[in-house]
Amino acid sequence: MKTIIVCDAIHKIGFDLLKQESDVKVIDATSVPKSELYGILGDADVAITRSSTAVDEKFLNAGTKLKAIVRAGVGVDNCDIDGCSKRGIILMNVPTANTIAAVEMTMCHLLNAARKYVNSCNDLKINRIWKREKWYGTELYKKSLGIIGFGNIGSRVGVRALAFGMNVIAYDPYIEPEKATKLGVKYTKIFDEILSCDFITIHTPKNQETINMVGEPQIAKMKDGVRLINCARGGLYNEKALANNLRSGKIAYLGIDVFDKEPATDHELLDIENLSATPHLGANTLESQSNIAREAAEQAISA
Repeated sequence: MKTIIVCDAIHKIGFDLLKQESDVKVIDATSVPKSELYGILGDADVAITRSSTAVDEKFLNAGTKLKAIVRAGVGVDNCDIDGCSKRGIILMNVPTANTIAAVEMTMCHLLNAARKYVNSCNDLKINRIWKREKWYGTELYKKSLGIIGFGNIGSRVGVRALAFGMNVIAYDPYIEPEKATKLGVKYTKIFDEILSCDFITIHTPKNQETINMVGEPQIAKMKDGVRLINCARGGLYNEKALANNLRSGKIAYLGIDVFDKEPATDHELLDIENLSATPHLGANTLESQSNIAREAAEQAISA
């Protein structure tokens, strides 16, 4: 018998697939406090984790029998990749399972950044104020959208933005320009071209190259009234710079789904009016959660 431990909540379909395996014992640790998780990790051959569980040195030291870890999601920025390699532990993820969900979440924030839908909705529902002249927005049509990172998610955001009649520019030094141009998207190697756009969205992994990729120096080069979106990873935009420039009006609006440290219930950005903030909901669709759980379970069984 091999033992698979599920450290964070996954869709029921994932558990169903795991329990169908006659030679697999499943430990459901989704409700176990993290302080107690390390006491049972030693029994597991494979672990399934999500963003709530850090695969750090403490985790790896506790998982003395681990042969594989499945990160049920796209990012592995909360995983000690070198530590896994040194211990001979295979680290896997499910990079495409939540692609459409993340793309559509980005479009939600993009549209809201243009029209301030959330703010006006709250003003009417909560404050009972009917003041149409307070809520002038702007149109996406003929506006420029700069996309930082043109992979699975960024490229699909670009296609949808084109359907709105936007002028889309992609910056990604790790792709062939034709990946963008064949879709009707302009490709650039000059980062400042992205900074000159009306709207900017980022879709990169979180690593040493991308942390604080957009901070005070980059924002200073942007248009007055720029609108920014981050539905990728917290910390890609410098959050202190975001707050400063939202307050000054340099940034007209921010749509943000991710924070550098989560949960972010006391974050200073939440006190600023000209933004929409959601609690890391990019993958939170029924379809996405089902896909993630299925693929994670299949990888764990295969391992």
